[in-house]
Amino acid sequence: MNETTYIIIFRLLHIICGVFWAGSVFYVVLFVFPAIKNSELEGTKFIQQLAKTGYPIAAAITGIVTIVSGLFLIWKFSNGFERIWFTAASSKVLCLGMIASIIAFVIGFTFNRPAAGRINRIDKAIAQGNRPSEQQLQQVTKLKKRIFVATTFVAVLLAIAVITMAIFRYVS
Repeated sequence: MNETTYIIIFRLLHIICGVFWAGSVFYVVLFVFPAIKNSELEGTKFIQQLAKTGYPIAAAITGIVTIVSGLFLIWKFSNGFERIWFTAASSKVLCLGMIASIIAFVIGFTFNRPAAGRINRIDKAIAQGNRPSEQQLQQVTKLKKRIFVATTFVAVLLAIAVITMAIFRYVS
C-alpha cells in the first residue's frame, strides 16, 4: 500500500470511530441521563442493562481507535513530529482537540469504569435475594452521580475535540 492509502484508511477510522464515540456520549448525556434521573430505581436498572449491552466496550474501543489513528495522522502530517509543524496556529488547534480527546478517554476509563464496576457488584449482592441496605442505595446514588458528572465532562471535552477537528484547517 502506498502512503495515500494509509492516510485514507486512518482518516476513515478516525472519523467513523470519532463520530460513534462522540455521538454516543452526546446522546447519553443529553437524552439517556435525564431519562435515568427521572426514573429513579428503574433508571438504575436501565444503566445496569446498558452496561451489559457492550456499549462501554464499544465506546472504549472506538475511543482508542480514534486517538491512535489521530496520533498516526498527526505523526504523518508533521513529518514524524517535527517541531516546526507544531508552531502553526492550525497545528495548535488540532493538538488542542487531540489533548481534549485523550483527557476525555482517561476520565471515562478512570472514573466511569470503576464506578460502573462497583454498581454491578452491589447489584449482584442485591440480586442474590438480599434487600438493599440504605448504605448500598446511597452508594449507588453517589456512583451514578459520579458517572453522570464524569460523562458530562467527557462530552464537553469531546465537543472541544470535534470543534477543533472541524475548524483547524481554517485557522491561520
